[in-house]
Amino acid sequence: MRRLALYIMAACAIGATAQDWGLRWIACPTAGEADQVWFRRTFTIAGRPPSARLTIASAGRFELYVNGYNATTDVIAPGAAPQCDTIRVMTFEVGRFLKADTNVVAVWYSPAGRSRKQLAMTLSGGSCDSDRVALSTDGQWMCRPANATTTPDGDETIDDRHYIDDWNTDGGPTVGWVPAEEQEGLAPSPIALVPPIHKAMRIRRISRYTYLDDLGSTVVYHFARRFDGWVRVTLRGMGRGDTLTVNGLTYVCSGRSDEQACRRFTTSASSMAVVSGPEGFSRENVTDIEAIDIEEYTHTSYLY
Repeated sequence: MRRLALYIMAACAIGATAQDWGLRWIACPTAGEADQVWFRRTFTIAGRPPSARLTIASAGRFELYVNGYNATTDVIAPGAAPQCDTIRVMTFEVGRFLKADTNVVAVWYSPAGRSRKQLAMTLSGGSCDSDRVALSTDGQWMCRPANATTTPDGDETIDDRHYIDDWNTDGGPTVGWVPAEEQEGLAPSPIALVPPIHKAMRIRRISRYTYLDDLGSTVVYHFARRFDGWVRVTLRGMGRGDTLTVNGLTYVCSGRSDEQACRRFTTSASSMAVVSGPEGFSRENVTDIEAIDIEEYTHTSYLY
């Protein structure tokens, strides 16, 4: 795997075409084509290495967690959907998140098309004076469908009633989790290496609405400029199971006193936010609404 990562970087440097030969792919056997997936792997090390580099590849979008910490904090929806089954490869420095004893690497994956190349990963670190860590994707990873789906058209459904706290830590529940399925015999795909390390997309601006149209159970919020990204709606007083739609996002409420409806991996483009709720929903249920404009990092390189 280390040789493969070096080969990919060298190919990018000279403009050659890299493909994903040798990557060890895993997929969730209980997930449907539209299901987002939670992956996690627990491992033990005697001492914390001074540095560790994790390289992750996927045909879809993902968020990476190490011991519950989001290693993709500065990556917004990391990796816009690759085209033509292209694999996106990203590298993260994760040594600061590791600890002596038990560690958990976890990934929240969102599908893009029908590819079974959901996840391939390698983790390596340490030095001559410290314990080394080496890990890759295999059948020892555990997985389960997440509480959300992504359609081929880029719409998301999030059922916040079924979010699992601590799914990405060692203290998380084990019920419903199954061993990941190793994928064999898959045809190679082109690779897109994302430089520099852990930078793919970023927030350009966050805007508030200028005026609204109150249509009862539908409220249309107008913004001063067009945005391509997310609408983030903060809600209060919603009942458990109440369903809201916001610009292609379907959100099922958990019933908590305050909750937020927002896409996680996909984007939509508009100059307004159309928020529709169940009977009895009104603008009084919306305590805040933001248009989050997102742009892709301009130095992303695609290789075909």
